[in-house]
Amino acid sequence: MNAITFHGVGDVRAQDVPEPRLVDPTDVVLRITTSAVCGSDLHQYHGRGGGALVQTGAIMGHEFMGTVEEAGPGVQGLARGDRVIVPFSVSCGRCEWCQRRLPSQCATTGRAVFGGRFGHVWGGGQAERIRVPFADHLCDKVPADMPDEDALFLGDILSTGYCCAENGGIRPGDTVAVFGAGPVGLLAMQSAQLFGPARVFAVDRVDYRLRLAEEFGAEPVSLDRGDPAAQLRAATGGRGPDVVLECVGHETPFTQAIQAVRPGGTVSSVGVYVEPSMGFPAREAFFKDLSLKMGICNARNYMGALLPLVRLGKLAPARIVSHTLALKEAPRGYAIFDRKEDRAIKVMLKP
Repeated sequence: MNAITFHGVGDVRAQDVPEPRLVDPTDVVLRITTSAVCGSDLHQYHGRGGGALVQTGAIMGHEFMGTVEEAGPGVQGLARGDRVIVPFSVSCGRCEWCQRRLPSQCATTGRAVFGGRFGHVWGGGQAERIRVPFADHLCDKVPADMPDEDALFLGDILSTGYCCAENGGIRPGDTVAVFGAGPVGLLAMQSAQLFGPARVFAVDRVDYRLRLAEEFGAEPVSLDRGDPAAQLRAATGGRGPDVVLECVGHETPFTQAIQAVRPGGTVSSVGVYVEPSMGFPAREAFFKDLSLKMGICNARNYMGALLPLVRLGKLAPARIVSHTLALKEAPRGYAIFDRKEDRAIKVMLKP
């Protein structure tokens, strides 16, 4: 089958790889109908994290959905032909952490991610087919009339954006600032609006992303115009936002988020940090009496809950899609997404 494989910094390739097969009784094999390039795929693409995230030759991608082609004898709730969405992290559903609703901390899989190298190495979803373990736990069925473009992001970035907004504890009338107007940040802005804020600000430097943020009801704050914390304080009467959502995963925006939020405010961070350490403005956070919530999203917990909100149009994830390419064109998709060329925001792939 054809798949996108990793071969070094800036080098992903479309090539033939062996077909996946059922290994355990609880496995399914999916025929992938849609996958996508995620911002955290770019960490691997850039070699961030000291090469710990992915092996040479590994199949890339953790955002995917598809149709069940084969099901193991232990699978009870799925049948051939079912359309399903799958979360980005691999979890068993049975261990202590899964039972505590922390599937991203799964002890059985070692916090594994499809297409990544935490814990057990699982093949990624930028391919024609994929083996999904613990299928009854991981797979959610998708209604027949729901387009892939609406369903796909439930498995990762929509759940992550919503989780970020939820963790911020947004209350009606609050002022919210979102650092990063990439795919996760844009969906965090959509999600934040569900909690009734009076104002939402979008902090970024890419003009076309800021314009889309405006369509989602956010007020743009351009990094090219100076210190974002100073701009946000000026726009809020000197106090700063009540809640800041950090959706980038780098030391600079994380520090800026803490500098920007009002005293007693909350910073919620879902950006993926792959370096082993970074600077932390502990003194400022301490004396501002801040609350901080951060961590990898437990997307398995959100998929079913958010699906009705998408069907009702209260969340519109498909609006961030800028490109839909054939799977074999993924190397170009990575390049334009990475370089922010051709007004790229979100690149979807079709086998």
